[in-house]
Amino acid sequence: MKDAGVVTVCQLTNTAQAGAMPVEELTAVATAYFEERTVGYNRYFTALGVNERVDMMIRVVRMPEARAGMYAVLSQSENDGQYRIAQVQNLLDDDGLKVTDLSLTRLDTFYNLEETEDDEPTEQTQNDP
Repeated sequence: MKDAGVVTVCQLTNTAQAGAMPVEELTAVATAYFEERTVGYNRYFTALGVNERVDMMIRVVRMPEARAGMYAVLSQSENDGQYRIAQVQNLLDDDGLKVTDLSLTRLDTFYNLEETEDDEPTEQTQNDP
């Protein structure tokens, strides 16, 4: 199911020394495998109506850390790159498992990704109640 690639959800942080010019970089918050979803007509055109654009939708195991306005970095997929998270939906899939759908907008300008220890993607086999 979730074999389209790896997503790292990040927040934008200022990594500059105190008193120096701000240096904004992406800091990893969570990592998981993802499945690509279809962006429907309603979602696409509703977003355009409020000057938003939804380029892609992905599904991951429940990710409570993800919030709208954070960033997603996709890797090991056809659509590698950086995206802004436009919407987060916590749902149950067809099997009753807790999942999170992320609506993504591709960034035109990329941020540096702060170097951290390599996190293994979350592979959740069962959901907590």
